[in-house]
Amino acid sequence: MNTTALVDPIEMQHELFAELSRMYAKEAPLYDRSLLVNRLCNTAVCELLALLHIGFEIDGDRIERTSRERHGAIRIGREDEFRWITRYFALFGMAPHNFYDMTSVGEKSQPVVATAFRSVDEPEHRIFVSLLQPDCLDEGAAQRIVELLSQREVFSARARELVEAAEAQGGLARADADELIRIGVERIFKWTGRGRDHALYTELCESGLKFAADIACFDTHHLNHLTPNTFCMDLYTA
Repeated sequence: MNTTALVDPIEMQHELFAELSRMYAKEAPLYDRSLLVNRLCNTAVCELLALLHIGFEIDGDRIERTSRERHGAIRIGREDEFRWITRYFALFGMAPHNFYDMTSVGEKSQPVVATAFRSVDEPEHRIFVSLLQPDCLDEGAAQRIVELLSQREVFSARARELVEAAEAQGGLARADADELIRIGVERIFKWTGRGRDHALYTELCESGLKFAADIACFDTHHLNHLTPNTFCMDLYTA
């Protein structure tokens, strides 16, 4: 590994989310259009604020930059997978913030706990990460889920090698940083469409446990959504 000229983690973060945005545009055809609508809405909001508040100024570059901020979500099945995703995001300057227990929130309860990964200072991009809690399910379903999850490997040997190397040397050189981003886009966060154990998937969905089905019955930590930063949700969704 080349330890010289290590890439800045925040620079890597911006590059990762730019690639994730391109990836998601292929998975969700209307996503690109939603980004255009969001930029137009944000520009309109800033023009209105300039009329209402003397001295308010924001240039087009800053609007464009702010509109590129992303909020995404993934779901994790095993504790060791969560540890790997934590180490992965750390290389991009992102740390977990807050803790959400979704197992006991009334009718909307789901068998997961969650946190949000983002930068400590001036956060722009965020990924909400949920971790499945099989113990919250009935014993039969939990056993089937644990067995199914044990058969998958989201982080390849190469991905783990790059993470460990970055931790040892304090970062990654350009070629290795590009490779780690590529692995994220092509494997870790990609929707492959490959399902596993259709019977279990159907049973979980019919029991109101779509979260658990989405986690257990697919082979990646695929993005559930990736949304842009909007200045006015009412205008954006009108």
